[in-house]
Amino acid sequence: METVEQTLKGSGMKVTPQRVMLLKYIMENPGAHLSAEDIHEHVKSIAPNIPAATVYNILKALSDKGIINFIELDGKALYESRTDPHINFQCLSCGSIEDYEISGSVEPILNNVRGIITNSTILLKGICSECTKTAKQ
Repeated sequence: METVEQTLKGSGMKVTPQRVMLLKYIMENPGAHLSAEDIHEHVKSIAPNIPAATVYNILKALSDKGIINFIELDGKALYESRTDPHINFQCLSCGSIEDYEISGSVEPILNNVRGIITNSTILLKGICSECTKTAKQ
């Protein structure tokens, strides 16, 4: 498995302590959909003087390079380590977000796009199984 430092170098990014710390936190939380504020709070616990602007700039650079995935839900930016095509399901009741595999290839869709794809998100909204169970009781 590639180290965080190797991932940064491989994408042409300079390896800095702040980038390593931030990317390591995201990678250590697979399946999590983290806000910039969540990430900043964690990083501040390790490096108290890191400004929020630095965290935002690093997140943008990492997502621009395709190292992490950026999704926008209800006007809020969230970041996740998963960059492969997948479905995000957001529960309208509890707000949880779950990832689901895509069966089959997305290549036919991607091949029909006229332009350059910089990011893609498939978002489904509904009521999760836990909230559905609670509602039936």
